[in-house]
Amino acid sequence: MKKFYLTTPLYYPNARPHVGNSYTTMVCDAIARYKRLCGYDVAYLTGTDEHGEKLQRAAEEASLSPPEFVASKREIFYKLWKQLEIDYSHFIYTDRPDHVTSVQRILLRARANGYIDKRRYEGRYCISDERYISDGTEPADCDICGRPAELISEDNYFFKLSAFQDRLLELYEKHPEFVLPDFRRNEVVSFVKSGLRDISVSRRRIKWGIPWPDDPEQVFYVWY
Repeated sequence: MKKFYLTTPLYYPNARPHVGNSYTTMVCDAIARYKRLCGYDVAYLTGTDEHGEKLQRAAEEASLSPPEFVASKREIFYKLWKQLEIDYSHFIYTDRPDHVTSVQRILLRARANGYIDKRRYEGRYCISDERYISDGTEPADCDICGRPAELISEDNYFFKLSAFQDRLLELYEKHPEFVLPDFRRNEVVSFVKSGLRDISVSRRRIKWGIPWPDDPEQVFYVWY
């Protein structure tokens, strides 16, 4: 049997679901139903992205622990998808036990292959948009939301993304079908050619999330 996989965005549960959440989920549901009718074995995933300093602060404002806060928001998504008769096969959330196991397994393999190291990170970070703004200490505003970026200085684990730059460019050249459509591949190639930087994949200042193996002071940064 042919297999087909699709996923909605993983929704950020800092507020109630809105029409955009419902729209994307119903579109995926329609595609999944069509593929099942065509005889495909369909894996249709949806879920919630339950991590980050923004959620930790929202939980504190609500006088709840982060796990309690996100669980209450997650329940709203469950009920809405049931009400809309969304026929998903998997609902993922950050600290679901099988997800925790998978993330830690990937980390251990990357570390064994020499692609993880610990070093000092210092730079400007936008809490609202969960993104790095600059690697310097000078004041800077987020180019998306316009808010002042906060100065972050801590020891983190880094993934050596820069080690894959030439390997990725070779892949795109030999297998252009790897990224489709063409204009998206061109964007990716241009981005990689501009230079890949190592990325911080852990946080010390956040006290909840998937625990880092062998280092209880760190949790995984959600994008890893």
